[in-house]
Amino acid sequence: MSFTEISVIICAAGSSSRMGRDKLLLPLDGMTVIEKTVSAFEGYGGTKKIVLAVSPERVEEFEKLLARRVHTCPVAVCAGGSARQDTVWNALCALGDEAGLIAVHDGARPFVSAELIGKTADAASLSGAALPVTAVKETVHLSCDGAVCSSLDRSALRAAQTPQIFRGDILRRAYENALAKGLTLTDECSAVLALGIKVSEVPGEESNIKITTPADLRFLKKENTMRIGHGYDVHRLVPDRKFILGGVEIPHELGLLGHSDADVLLHAIADAVLGALALGDIGKHFPDTDMAYAGISSLLLLEYVGNLAREKGARVVNVDATVCAQLPKLAPHIDTMRENIARALGIDKASVSVKATTEEKLGFTGREEGVSATAVCLVSEE
Repeated sequence: MSFTEISVIICAAGSSSRMGRDKLLLPLDGMTVIEKTVSAFEGYGGTKKIVLAVSPERVEEFEKLLARRVHTCPVAVCAGGSARQDTVWNALCALGDEAGLIAVHDGARPFVSAELIGKTADAASLSGAALPVTAVKETVHLSCDGAVCSSLDRSALRAAQTPQIFRGDILRRAYENALAKGLTLTDECSAVLALGIKVSEVPGEESNIKITTPADLRFLKKENTMRIGHGYDVHRLVPDRKFILGGVEIPHELGLLGHSDADVLLHAIADAVLGALALGDIGKHFPDTDMAYAGISSLLLLEYVGNLAREKGARVVNVDATVCAQLPKLAPHIDTMRENIARALGIDKASVSVKATTEEKLGFTGREEGVSATAVCLVSEE
């Protein structure tokens, strides 16, 4: 099977301001969004070269990111600009005197199919300029001074997608003209139309969405990764220490020994969350050599772990924990423990299970030498 050959510019120099976090690095199919976008064009059999245009200060970061994978065609990173036209122009300069077809694509459109790339490339090879479009489904009104003043005929309206593909000479002339006249452009079709050149349209794909706002994350849900973490901890029982479990101080003649408050239950849960995200354990994050953590409440440590998970784009779905202790009796305190854990992790109490058991006076817990706890948690990467 033959493919129409293209060189590719991927625009990824935006600030993700409408998303509120870096959309290009969101997880998708075991990689990031931007890696998925690059991979989509590598999967199209006619791609000769890819130039990824990013913010100038992030060139080295994205070079390292792309170096993690083996690529099927040359992939280069260049500095983009503050506006779309500057970014595309910089990428055109990085491509050099490419005489064939050049595709320009949004970095945050990771679901583009090889079929759509091929259809658009075929159309551009015939007309010199082509883009995928979708019909506008909703009625569109024109707003004037804060009020609707007229309606537009939606049958003639089209929503533009990418990749937009053009002959190299046409695209360069279009951007030379745009830069010379100081035009502000949101896509390449607008630049080419400003030259008086018609642009062919091909049917776009509903799945070829651009990730722009938090609402668009729903399209990533089918790709969400569910991860399971397991935690285990044990602390010795000694005199002259408070017995604190699940953030609850429980009257007992012995207490748990440790650098912090030695809350074995919360430590096991924190380890489970960290383990699910492959972020090490509590010893790594709160070393017992650091006096800042001497006697600290483990509820604060668990809250830190919950915040860390959210910073990584993940959320704790549920926790199931078991405490092994001969004494004291824990049943009266379990409900409060669940409330404390839920509050620290920012989840609903109904998503937290805490169970307590003895070991029939067997082993170190049965001899009241210590208390152990195990925890399992489910974490969703969003």
